[in-house]
Amino acid sequence: MRARMESALTVLQAGWWLAAVGLAAITVAGFFGSISGWLDYAAHFRPHLAAAALIAIAVALLVFPAQRSLLPASLAALVFIVNAVVIVGESRFRAPAATIAGANTWTIASINLNFLNREFDRVERWIRTERPDVVVITEVDRPWLGTLEGLADLYPHRAIGRTNFVTMLSRRPWASLEVAAGPRLQQGILVARFEIAGKVLTVIGAHPASPVNPRWVPSRDAELAVIGRLAAAAPGPVAAMGDFNATPWSAPMRRLVRSSPLRYADLAATTWPTFVPRWLGIKIDHIMLGKGCTVAGFRVGPDIGSDHRPVLAVIRLP
Repeated sequence: MRARMESALTVLQAGWWLAAVGLAAITVAGFFGSISGWLDYAAHFRPHLAAAALIAIAVALLVFPAQRSLLPASLAALVFIVNAVVIVGESRFRAPAATIAGANTWTIASINLNFLNREFDRVERWIRTERPDVVVITEVDRPWLGTLEGLADLYPHRAIGRTNFVTMLSRRPWASLEVAAGPRLQQGILVARFEIAGKVLTVIGAHPASPVNPRWVPSRDAELAVIGRLAAAAPGPVAAMGDFNATPWSAPMRRLVRSSPLRYADLAATTWPTFVPRWLGIKIDHIMLGKGCTVAGFRVGPDIGSDHRPVLAVIRLP
């Protein structure tokens, strides 16, 4: 019996080392996302890696004898620290919170419908309930056009069909609306400008390519770079939103916040996928602000039939 227990413990220890080395390798791989789309996948899961490392520390203290647990526990602790440092480091790129009340308050939202989603009523109900001033909607295909046109009573200003799969609806008139060229044909970026109390608010709506195929990663990264340049060129406060297909810990998003005025309205709330608990999800749907915009509120919406949850922010203009 004792021999069997010792054999089982040896197997557990070997499994622990295999898992710990895997966590360490994935953690390191995430730093080389600029080299390869495959490696950048690892960066999306830094919160998960940090949580797994904490579990690994506890397990190491259980399966290794006290005199031999220092090395494995230290390795797991190092994995946790590295990922935690990256996560905490990005917190300096959050948009500032609104500290004073003001009249120039807008509610903006972003929704990825999902091409397979046909829950028209659920989506329309959420929009009518929340009534954001501006909403960017991505993955819009032909069956959704009737629903979006049916919102004309609430959103008289609609950019539908201006670019493939990306739409913008507004309760307020825009002074101008253009489609900025992106790296993909017919996949331009919507740029609306609103005149408010002598200022110009620029709202950018986009849906960079999905990295599900590593060959599409350069296109996604190039579109995120275009979004950054558009934000930098904005004449006043700016908001950019949509399904960016990248988390704050990934290489292209780290470049975006370091090379543009854009900052996250929220850094922690996960949005994808809806078929797992939110604490297991990742954050790829973003609302980003810059040039004086502050955050008065942020929340993630419910499941509306898509694999993405909508996001909504209350912003205050300078």
